[in-house]
Amino acid sequence: MSTRGLIIAGTASGVGKTSVTLGLLAALGERVRIGSAKVGPDYIDPHLHAFATKRASYNLDPVLTGPSGVKASLARAARQVDLVVVEGVMGLFDGTDLPSVDGTPAQPSLGSTAQVAQLTGLPVVLVMDCAHLSQSAAAVALGYRSLDPDVHVVGIILNHLKSAAHEAFVREAMAAIGVEVLGVIPHGGLPTRDSRHLGLLTAEEAPTSTREWITALGSAIRTHLELERIISLAERIDIDVADTGEAATVAGHPIIAYSKGPAASFIYPENLELLREAGGDTVGFDPRYDSIPAEAGLIWLHGGYPENYREEIASNQPLLDTLRKSVAMQRPLVAECGGHLLLGDRLEDSQMAGILPFNSTISPRLTLGYRNARSTTSTSLLLSGRRTIPAHEFHYATSTPQGDGIDLQTARARWRAGYASCSLLSSYLHWHLGADPGLAFALVSAASSTGYSCE
Repeated sequence: MSTRGLIIAGTASGVGKTSVTLGLLAALGERVRIGSAKVGPDYIDPHLHAFATKRASYNLDPVLTGPSGVKASLARAARQVDLVVVEGVMGLFDGTDLPSVDGTPAQPSLGSTAQVAQLTGLPVVLVMDCAHLSQSAAAVALGYRSLDPDVHVVGIILNHLKSAAHEAFVREAMAAIGVEVLGVIPHGGLPTRDSRHLGLLTAEEAPTSTREWITALGSAIRTHLELERIISLAERIDIDVADTGEAATVAGHPIIAYSKGPAASFIYPENLELLREAGGDTVGFDPRYDSIPAEAGLIWLHGGYPENYREEIASNQPLLDTLRKSVAMQRPLVAECGGHLLLGDRLEDSQMAGILPFNSTISPRLTLGYRNARSTTSTSLLLSGRRTIPAHEFHYATSTPQGDGIDLQTARARWRAGYASCSLLSSYLHWHLGADPGLAFALVSAASSTGYSCE
């Protein structure tokens, strides 16, 4: 495989790495076949990447999938492209302290961009906000470059420079410590876009403005960054999907119906690929106005923004009726985060399916973080056999009562939430099937035409 790659990291959140990444994808896509990936469990940024590249963007998450899963996901991103641009998460060394599923303590910077750089060997281009820094920027860059010898910071992009004199001060300071400047972006030099509580607006919600924004970012990046030099710094990716092993396959191509669209756009594309590779046939439906295919053997309700479309969903009686019948018939169903809200009695002032005994509201309080999850029953789809797997929460919704079907654990707390039975798994948790090679096969098997039995 001759594909090369590099990582766009930040000194902190909010320094402009998403805008720089999107602009690079747009600008470099005119020169090479470009692919993308995102460190961590994010959904919105990968969707924006895909909008820029017209290819799926993959999540590289050492917490959710482990080191081998990171390499497998990167291999997918590298297929049939010349260059993969990976967007980091938070600051370069910022991670989590979630213990592993076997109970061993977390390593420093677990789940961080730095760990992904270590696992993949990809070089790091650092984005720094210099709005309130001058020569002191060199001290920051020196610390990031020298903290971990296994993380190779090969250059820096300076953002929010306020004048020619400001730029000269910072450039001279970087030259003195041998850090290469790969671009200088003036204050206000990158076009901005509206955001809200979960981040930027999704591409699905506003495709026209998304396209215009990414085009404008590409133009700005072409003006302010050294594109040929950035391409030359990328390193070869020597991983192939075949290197990660082949999953077992279920015969008969059972249908897995999954929700999609603006109300349910939080989907890891790798999950759908893994289901298809395990023998499943994935069919999408929009919960605002579609029903669920009658022949579906398993239903997966994804997260997103159902609260913004709750009236449309509440009016979609064929969908709600099918959900009620499916649960009554013990047809396997996985609902995560926003999809979980559809199964309760009410979402704000709108009637939902009424399958599970809770009401949901949108609050100003964010619930965020990785969890180790384990079912309180012996058989429950993804968590069958009381296995423990990592998952992730990111939501402003609150449900009362919260349920007690899943044991959840972080480094500092343990509690129960969600609903689980032999045929149902519904909670605020997001799942990545790369967490365990057998997960996709288990779900496709549950959806098989031979029928799913809770006995």
